[in-house]
Amino acid sequence: MILKDRPYLCQIPSVSIPLQNDTAKAKDKAEEAAEIARATDRGWELLKEMEGNCMYFISGWWSYSFCYNTDVKQFHQLPPGKGAPIFPPMEDPSTPSYILGRFEKNQHPPSDRKPNPRIDPPKDASASSPPNHRTLNTQLRAKGDLRYLVQTLSGGTTCDLTGRDRKIEVQFHCHPQSADRIGWIKEVSTCSYLMVIYTPRLCNDVAFLPPRENKAAPITCQEILASTSDIPEWRACKQEDADRKLVAASSSGRPIVGGIEVGGMKLVGKEGQRIETPPNTAFTMPGEGVVKLQTLAQQD
Repeated sequence: MILKDRPYLCQIPSVSIPLQNDTAKAKDKAEEAAEIARATDRGWELLKEMEGNCMYFISGWWSYSFCYNTDVKQFHQLPPGKGAPIFPPMEDPSTPSYILGRFEKNQHPPSDRKPNPRIDPPKDASASSPPNHRTLNTQLRAKGDLRYLVQTLSGGTTCDLTGRDRKIEVQFHCHPQSADRIGWIKEVSTCSYLMVIYTPRLCNDVAFLPPRENKAAPITCQEILASTSDIPEWRACKQEDADRKLVAASSSGRPIVGGIEVGGMKLVGKEGQRIETPPNTAFTMPGEGVVKLQTLAQQD
């Protein structure tokens, strides 16, 4: 390749594309179905650890509580003070509250009436066993490469506008760097709600991990020199270009270290990534031009 009258030798990466035929597609679908079933079972096993815990979310006038395997509630918080903490919010008993959805075993609270063997049919022995997630309104969903668990809870407080019970869809998303928390909640339609919960528990299964960033395969090029005697000149030109870029980038008056503008309030790298300082670093200081640093000794 010729660029600016200079010859370059470029290497184009070879990307293998898997062959697709009817047999391979059928096999992929079968494997995907088996993986979805496995991930769904494993996901609910991981979420069982939430049982007995409640999460809270405050949004303006309303506060919300999510108690796993119990219900989702909307209420007004008591003003903090006089024994009422700021968090978790305490319900104000003088204002109405609403159940947005109950887990299946709590949709019909037991009556205080004792059973009558003459009119009440005998209970099935399996009825007393804990509910299986397969019998509930649960499923695994995928959005692109992102997978998450969904549970639809019904049996909430009767809605005055529709005459039907309130219901809510609860989505459980993997978030490796977060404790169990409610991300947000909104009313998507009249007395129908959507709640998103972030939890690190699902991250213990690879099926729910956030998708990895797919980077394009790079094309690498090296300049072709006529002889070895041109190497010093070539290195000097490269260094001059690098210094020129540093000076141009420092027009804001902030120092630049390792190609990063210090104090520029710009996002650098990825979340959790550690930025390493190169051993031989050049940076710019306002009014002083390019300053070079060289590591003479290092202790691990």
